Amino acid sequence: MAMEQHTTDDPTPPGYFRLEELEVFQSAEGRVLDGVNYYLWLNQSDREVPYRFLYALELIFETGSPLLLSSGDDSESIRLIEAKTLVETARQLQKLHNQLLIQHVPASDFPLWQNLVGLPLLGIHLTKDDTGLYQNDALLLDFGKQRILVQLSDQDGLALDKM
Repeated sequence: MAMEQHTTDDPTPPGYFRLEELEVFQSAEGRVLDGVNYYLWLNQSDREVPYRFLYALELIFETGSPLLLSSGDDSESIRLIEAKTLVETARQLQKLHNQLLIQHVPASDFPLWQNLVGLPLLGIHLTKDDTGLYQNDALLLDFGKQRILVQLSDQDGLALDKM
């Protein structure tokens, strides 16, 4: 399930979810949410205050594989990634900067998620354009009584909003 980067032979243009990603989204529908994790990218540059953004969102279900959504290094599209890719990115950043730059934060008890743990994910809604392809700049996680909009932030990373 290597889904991180577009390749030159990929028929899906950048800016859109690939078929394999759509299939993973469909397979998550109906599964019960068991936990949520955030992975924050910490930019410890010359600024006095560290700059942080949500690099990846992990949805853990009672059954099956988790969904790991990431803004990628460039924050230009939402992508499904594998855990090993997240670990490798963190390892490379740590090696390059000599410090830990991706932080794991358990988020199941955050107000945004606490009422959703234990509920089934009823659907993942995407925006379809005139070409019939699904744009990868946002998606809506539908839990019935509450929906969560996952979109690219205006600055870096992912932004989450209750709908």
